[in-house]
Amino acid sequence: MTENGHKIYDLTALIDMYSGNMDNVKGTLVIFIDQMRKDVTMLKQKFSEKDYPSVKAFAHRMKPNLKLFGMNEMHLLVLDIEQAALESNAAALDAQLTRLYALAEIACVRMQIEVIDRV
Repeated sequence: MTENGHKIYDLTALIDMYSGNMDNVKGTLVIFIDQMRKDVTMLKQKFSEKDYPSVKAFAHRMKPNLKLFGMNEMHLLVLDIEQAALESNAAALDAQLTRLYALAEIACVRMQIEVIDRV
């Protein structure tokens, strides 16, 4: 759940939303992980096409779920990505997206292992 001592995700709000029903939490995580990977892939594609308005739109779309899943570092990062896309700042976007890709993959793998695959 941590990366360099920082929480990558915190499922407290999600667990509360489902009143502790872990089957519902796990089902939601399966969908979230799939969507997160699709969104990250789409961000990569739109960035490579220099389609900065779409990068901004996809980053914006990710924010509510990142908040719900307690992914605070990633949430702050997508705020920066939105701003860099608005400014067409390719250098900043490249660095931010690289960090986002890494964090997203770590979070997805850890959620799979730590929550979904847990008996």
